[in-house]
Amino acid sequence: MLLKHKARSFAFGAVTIASLFVTAGASIAQDWKPDKPVEIVIGNAPGGAMDRMARLAEGWLKSAGLIANESIVLPKPGGGHAVALAYVKSHAADPHYLMAVNTLLISNNLLGRSELKYTDFSAISILYEEPMVFAVKSDSPIKDAADLASRLKSDPSSVSFSVSSGLGTANHMAAVLLAQAVGADIQSLKAVSFESGSEGITAALGGHVAVVVTPPGSMMQFVRSKELRIIALAADHRAGGILAAVPTWKEAGYDVSVSAWRGIIAPPELTKEQVDFWQKSFADFMTSDAYKKSAEEEIFTARYLDSVGSETFLAQMDQQFRDYLKLLGMESK
Repeated sequence: MLLKHKARSFAFGAVTIASLFVTAGASIAQDWKPDKPVEIVIGNAPGGAMDRMARLAEGWLKSAGLIANESIVLPKPGGGHAVALAYVKSHAADPHYLMAVNTLLISNNLLGRSELKYTDFSAISILYEEPMVFAVKSDSPIKDAADLASRLKSDPSSVSFSVSSGLGTANHMAAVLLAQAVGADIQSLKAVSFESGSEGITAALGGHVAVVVTPPGSMMQFVRSKELRIIALAADHRAGGILAAVPTWKEAGYDVSVSAWRGIIAPPELTKEQVDFWQKSFADFMTSDAYKKSAEEEIFTARYLDSVGSETFLAQMDQQFRDYLKLLGMESK
């Protein structure tokens, strides 16, 4: 089905997050702290953006003395985060389990992959967002953004896209929006799903997919080593640093803007004191040198929201994603 609407810019919360912004250094009363090792669960295989986020937070929480050194990041891949979500949900009322989440917290339920909704968990914090980039192998015949757009328009099935953790994710949506913007049949788009962004990058390096769509942090080492070329950024404005020369799709004449938010949830039935401890801890993490260094290297934009702000944000994202999936004919719920 070719959507006859103008290509939309889905920042997946960029404007909403900004409108809900909460000062990260807010003082929050605390009467509880972890008394055993903490598990920070991710729904992807190791090596992707969610894994790096979780390990960055884990390292800082340990260095700040907020969690035990025996605490771990626990990968639970499968079902586009469905396995990990079920695992965290099974530990109701236990504040020693956290999960790093993204748009799949919303889309899994809407696509019928999981019975679990965002309301089945304790919202802790929204942390930051990342733009989506389109990259190809350095020796790819796809020269630049205009060349990719031309190939898609001529035959959308001739170009394969790597996306992570299932269809309906932010990176899949970026590819769909591009196909729609160039006037291609989105139903013919060839998207290949992997358990993590790193697996998709490996596939691209091996020549198994033509284009990788993922946040930049997942591929920067390969960009620096000149194994991958980033040909376009799905953002309203150019990024800085090593990506300063990369054009946006808007510059190429296509209104495609998609960013991926990152957040933290916990099992249901936590006490106010437990939620307060975690939201204050992650607020402090967002002001840390460790976060700032990583943000500069991987092109993050801080968008901290506390627990209440996160609940409001997730409700808005649920409605936005619901509307978008209806346009694509993908919603099953």
